[in-house]
Amino acid sequence: MNNKKLADEIVRLLGGKENISNALHCVTRLRFNLKEESLADLKSIGELDGVLGTQIKNEQYQVIIGPMVGDVFIEVEALLGYKGNMDAGSDTGQAAGKEGKRINAAAVLDVITGVFSPILPALVAGGMLKGIIAMLEAFGWISGGTGTWAVISLISDIPFYFLPFLLAISAARKFKVNEFLGICVAGALMYPTFVAAVDAEVSPFTFFGISVPIFNYADSVFPVILGVGLLALVYRFIDRFIPNVLKMVVVPALSLAITIPVTYLVLAPLGAYGGLALADGIVWLFSKIGPVAGFLLGFFMPLIVLCGMHQSTSPIQISNIATLGYDYLLPVSFCHNMAESGAAFGAALRMKDPKAKAAAMTTSFSAFLGISEPALFTVNVVNKTPLIAAMVSNGIGGAMTVLLGTKCFGFVMPGITSLPVYADPAGGLKNLLMMLICIASTFVIGAALSFILGGKIGKKL
Repeated sequence: MNNKKLADEIVRLLGGKENISNALHCVTRLRFNLKEESLADLKSIGELDGVLGTQIKNEQYQVIIGPMVGDVFIEVEALLGYKGNMDAGSDTGQAAGKEGKRINAAAVLDVITGVFSPILPALVAGGMLKGIIAMLEAFGWISGGTGTWAVISLISDIPFYFLPFLLAISAARKFKVNEFLGICVAGALMYPTFVAAVDAEVSPFTFFGISVPIFNYADSVFPVILGVGLLALVYRFIDRFIPNVLKMVVVPALSLAITIPVTYLVLAPLGAYGGLALADGIVWLFSKIGPVAGFLLGFFMPLIVLCGMHQSTSPIQISNIATLGYDYLLPVSFCHNMAESGAAFGAALRMKDPKAKAAAMTTSFSAFLGISEPALFTVNVVNKTPLIAAMVSNGIGGAMTVLLGTKCFGFVMPGITSLPVYADPAGGLKNLLMMLICIASTFVIGAALSFILGGKIGKKL
């Protein structure tokens, strides 16, 4: 089935384009929000050629495609007339208020996933370039301070320094408020006078006599998301009372006039402190019960990915890198891909059918490169014991990352191509070598366990 036909069938089985209120995709999944959930036929979607699986999580209907998800999403966008993630923020901000959804854990995870999925390519690009330049320096192939180094370093910093703008656009689409107003909220946090005040450590701003707290919001995650969320609420509230003839002028102006001061005084500092608290909490957890925390996170990581909740950790990872300069969680995610790859590889060695063996080997290689869902859904979950092997091996790998002190110095998609990001920018290759030991051990343990356990269910394999 070609991509266009697959997209046609998915949209039809979700109740048609009129039933889809929002659509986006991550690395392997199409994610939909529906108006009438009863119209969706996930069972039939799961049986389509080209679909690896389906699930409902955090009020999202997820269709697991694999590495070709971007190509399928292009066809989905064409069917929706770009009513999905591409222009969700171009309306007046009224539509999102109609559903009246309550704020709960599922809604928060839905927001995090919806905001971060579209900006991942930019963050991954920046992270990879940071890793490459660190590795080039470590091998002595480039010197810090040279013109070439400065240009590459500048390019790698752009997605992170201007992260508030990326988040503002994505959050505006998610909250269904005008994107350009969302950018204004980010601009308030990145205004040159405000940025200069951070360096001077003196606040030049007061609002009705109240001093505006000063923080460095470059690289920050939560402040702008909270600000744009408030913007959406304020916009929709004001929009209800302003006559149509005045809406174009009055509603945007009042929305910014209310949102930005509240963001300056309350939401942005709250988000900044929240990011610091998360980073400190991770450091405390890994310093007190590090190997146990690493094992538990690694052991349950396949189930977290299975439920589509793995992107909920992205804000924590980005916040850690911005605050600490490194992250402890991404090494565990790297090991997870190696665990899924090893488990699928071990299962493939047990398979007798040539087509099944070739398919399992392909999914193993995909996980090795950084896309674990094909191996997870089509081999490891289906055959059960490879999933157990992946969980155990990743638990061991997660504990090893803590015991060996491995860190990730940039935000990347975990896979073998992300290795440069594990080169310490301060110099030396120790961290990179420790990471190599972790992923190699995880892969071997996963493959061995999968092969051994597979002997008991040979017919299924």
